[in-house]
Amino acid sequence: MDLGREWQVAGESLNLVARPVERFELAGTLNGHPGHVRSDRAKDNFPGIFALAVASRSAREPLRSHSLNAAAAALMSWAQVYRVTGNPIDEWFLVPLLQAIDLVAGSLSPPEEATLRGWAAELVRSGDHFYQRLADRNPARANNWMARRLLIRAVACTVAGDATARAAMPGLLREFVARNYVAGPAGERDGRTFDFIQRDALHYHVAAVQPLVEVMLCTPDLADTDVRAAVLSGLEFLRPFFLGEQEHIEFARTSISFDIERRDDGNTAFRDALWDPAHGRVVLRLARAAFPEIRGWTEQIVDHRYDPRTKLLAAIHGEPQRRAEWP
Repeated sequence: MDLGREWQVAGESLNLVARPVERFELAGTLNGHPGHVRSDRAKDNFPGIFALAVASRSAREPLRSHSLNAAAAALMSWAQVYRVTGNPIDEWFLVPLLQAIDLVAGSLSPPEEATLRGWAAELVRSGDHFYQRLADRNPARANNWMARRLLIRAVACTVAGDATARAAMPGLLREFVARNYVAGPAGERDGRTFDFIQRDALHYHVAAVQPLVEVMLCTPDLADTDVRAAVLSGLEFLRPFFLGEQEHIEFARTSISFDIERRDDGNTAFRDALWDPAHGRVVLRLARAAFPEIRGWTEQIVDHRYDPRTKLLAAIHGEPQRRAEWP
């Protein structure tokens, strides 16, 4: 398993100083907005916190103990300062912290463990409340907002040990894929998502598919065969674009004015340009672990050019024999 890079990042992060904010201000703000800048700065060391948590379970001493102390301090800082809003566009960045909590909480004092698991439970409750206030026809129930919410909820309720919330997840996933995977020009579902139609962008298609791929990796028991089939169809929809058999100009006919506003503000991710297949590497690398059906046409992406967390998730979920190596 590829743990060496995580241990290296953990060693470099032992003096990490958490920079928690009371709330993120990412959704609906331009990159230069002061709140957006503060939010980006605050989450910049999340990979380090995750690496510390991994090392606290897998490294040799003294790195193991030092990493546990550093990870616990950073996570407690966030749990005590950040006030959960339930907005998934802001808060899906917290998923690595939830996974870090899952790794370290059992090694902490009972009050510290209760604080961290309670924070995870609050992410479940606040997300549910956020969606209770939205009308049934609100697009946020059918697009990547809900996909990200479901990833947060799946991981958070598992970490919190909330059996009731967890029991609701299969139904929520089924409801979402029924909304998100829409009919193509021929009138049949071909894997395209509501996001692709709404934004005319594979960028947002990936944003809707990847959270459910991560659900499949982290909490595979929550997705039934229909959900799995829908996500696989979303991956297969990417195939001709990823292989260069088809091209797509991003955002050319987007129905969202904020996409245009961000383009005009100089955000190159939203310019009218051909989709770069490199932007499909992470979702497909993760998906290979859960969907052997795509391995034949994605062999070329199995290399080391990924961030440490992506490499670790792909490794621990990739081959059955490797799972036994996870502590």
